[in-house]
Amino acid sequence: MMDKQSLLPQNFVTKTTIIRKFHNYSCRPRRLQRFIKKEITAKHCVAFLAALSVLSILYYMNYLSSPFASLMRRRRPEPFMSCAILENIYLVPSNAHNHTSVAKVRIDPRVLVFVETAFSRLGREIAELLVYNRMRYKLEVSGKSLPVMTNQDKGKYGVIVFENVNKYLEMDKWNRELLDKYCREYSVGIVAFFPPSETAKFDEPVRGFPLTRHSNMRLKDAGLNPLSPILRLTRAGETAWGELPGTDWNVFITNHSTYETLEYASNASTSSSEETRNQTVYSTVVQDHGTLDGIERVFFGSGLRFWLHRLLFLDSLSYLSHGQLSLSLNRTFLIDIDDIFVGEIGTRLLPDDVRALLRTQKRIQKLVRGFKFNLGFSGKYFHHGEPEENAGDDLLTENAHEFSWFSHMWNHQQPHLYENQTQLEVDMMLNKNFAKTHNIPVDSGYSIAPHHSGVYPVHENLYTAWRHIWKVKVTSTEEYPHLRPARLRRDQHIHESHG
Repeated sequence: MMDKQSLLPQNFVTKTTIIRKFHNYSCRPRRLQRFIKKEITAKHCVAFLAALSVLSILYYMNYLSSPFASLMRRRRPEPFMSCAILENIYLVPSNAHNHTSVAKVRIDPRVLVFVETAFSRLGREIAELLVYNRMRYKLEVSGKSLPVMTNQDKGKYGVIVFENVNKYLEMDKWNRELLDKYCREYSVGIVAFFPPSETAKFDEPVRGFPLTRHSNMRLKDAGLNPLSPILRLTRAGETAWGELPGTDWNVFITNHSTYETLEYASNASTSSSEETRNQTVYSTVVQDHGTLDGIERVFFGSGLRFWLHRLLFLDSLSYLSHGQLSLSLNRTFLIDIDDIFVGEIGTRLLPDDVRALLRTQKRIQKLVRGFKFNLGFSGKYFHHGEPEENAGDDLLTENAHEFSWFSHMWNHQQPHLYENQTQLEVDMMLNKNFAKTHNIPVDSGYSIAPHHSGVYPVHENLYTAWRHIWKVKVTSTEEYPHLRPARLRRDQHIHESHG
C-alpha cells in the first residue's frame, strides 16, 4: 500500500524536505553553514549573477529612455562667477605688475624649499607646481644645517619657501641668523605656510612677529586685495563664492603697518543673520613688507588645496625674487574638442549646446583675436543620436565655417589597429569625403589620432597616410615622453610629421 508522500510530485517532496532542513538548521548556525555549502551550488551562483546582470541592463535602458533622467543629464553646470573683463567691466587696472628690479642680478632663478619630510604632502605639491612651471628648485629637510647659500658674490636662491612656518620660527639661533642675514644681504624673500592645528586656537601670537592667528576655521567667499603689488598672474575684482576646501584654515589679525592683506574670506560657520550684522572678513594670506627686520615675507593660512593659492604662490615667487622667477604673460594655446559626432545617445550635443559653444567662442575672441575652437570629427557617427541630438549635428555643420576642424578618423578607430596602410587610407578618405559633403574646412594641416595612437611611439603607417590624404604637417600628443607623471610631460608636444 502506497503512503501519502509517494503520491505527491517528486519536486514537491524535494522542496518540502529542503524547507524542513533549513528550519531545523536555522537554529543551529554551524549546521546552517554546512547546509548552505551543500545545497547552494556553483550553478545557483551563476544563475543569480546572470539574473542580476539582466536586471541591471533593463534598469539602465529604462533610465536612458526616461524623460526625467534626460532632463537631469541636460542640466548644464553654470559657474559661480562671471569674468568682469568679458562683461567690459574693469574693476581694477588691467596692467600686470612688473616685479623686475636691479636686485635680481645678484640672485639665481632658483627656489630653496624646506620640507618636513621627503614625502610630505604639501612639500610634494610645491615641488610639482615648480616642475609644472619649469622652475629650478632644491628640497631640504628642515632641522639640518643650511645648504651652501652663495656662489662667489651671488645668491644661489631667489626665494626661500617653508612648507611649515614652525620650522622657520623654531630654527636654532645660528641657522636662523645665517638665513636672515642671507635674505637681507641679497634682498631675498620668504614664503611660509601655516599648518593646521590639532585644536582650535584664537588670538594665538605668532612668535617674533606682531601678528596673531585663529586656527581651524571654516571659510567661504574668497577675494583679493586689488592694491597688492604682488598680483601679476592673478587679477582681483571677483569673489570665489562658496565654501573653501578644508575646515582647518588659519586667519591672521594684526594692526601693524608692515602687514598687508593679500587674500581674505568670510567665516563659513556663522549664520546668515549673524553675517549680515557683523560682515567680518579675515585675512587668509598676508604680505609682510619687511619694515621691522628688512625681510619681505608672504604668509599663507592654508596649503595649496584652494586653487587660488597656486596662483598667489607663483605671484609671490615672482615678487619676492624681483622678477627672476616671473612667468611670461604671453600664452599660445589651442583648444581641441575631440570626438565630434561620436557620443553615445543621451550624451551628444544638442542645438543649445552648439549655440553655447558659439557664444563662448565669441567671448574669447574679444580677448584673443582670431580664436576658434578646433573640432575633431568622426563622420561615421553623424546623425546617430536622438532627433534633438541629430538637430545639434545639423546646426554644427551649418556653422562649420565658424570653427577650425581636423580629422579624428572616420570610425574613431586607433590607427595602430589597422591591418595595413590601404585600410588606413580608405577610412581617411571616407572622413575627407564627409567633410566635403558638409562644407567642413579641413585645410589646417593638423590632425590628432584617437587616443593619440601612433603619434608617440611612432606608427609609420599613420604618418604616411596623414601626409598622403590630409597633408598633415603637425600633430600633438600627451604621451611624450611619458603619459605619467603628468607634470613631466612636454605639454602638448607639437612636432613635424615624418617624411
